[in-house]
Amino acid sequence: MPDLRPHLAEAAVVVVPLRLGGGTRLKIVEAMAMGKAIVSTTLGAEGIEAVPDRDIMIADDVESFAARVSGLLGDADRAADLGRSARLLAESKYAWSSAAHALEGFYRTRLAISCGTDGKAPTLRQQQRRAER
Repeated sequence: MPDLRPHLAEAAVVVVPLRLGGGTRLKIVEAMAMGKAIVSTTLGAEGIEAVPDRDIMIADDVESFAARVSGLLGDADRAADLGRSARLLAESKYAWSSAAHALEGFYRTRLAISCGTDGKAPTLRQQQRRAER
């Protein structure tokens, strides 16, 4: 897959006029990580925990979509605010460190359930009791 970053770096606004389709929305997350203002359809932003008008602009009809894009192109401060908010969301929800932290929490919970403890490894005595069963 080609590197999208040089193209995103040049974009004043990233548009995602998706009306059909499925799959992941990684291109939106990449644009968010680069602090870009984004205008998308509801379908295009599906599955992304973005708040409309704070992290992303959402419009589902042609006129509204064009108005949102045009509005951001004409208001660099608003586009920058939207991009900053999108960047913060990408860092808090979609960065590798956030994913690793969530996965670690999942494993700790599973460990606690399987060990019957608060996530600590079973003591030697607990291991012996289990072996006796």
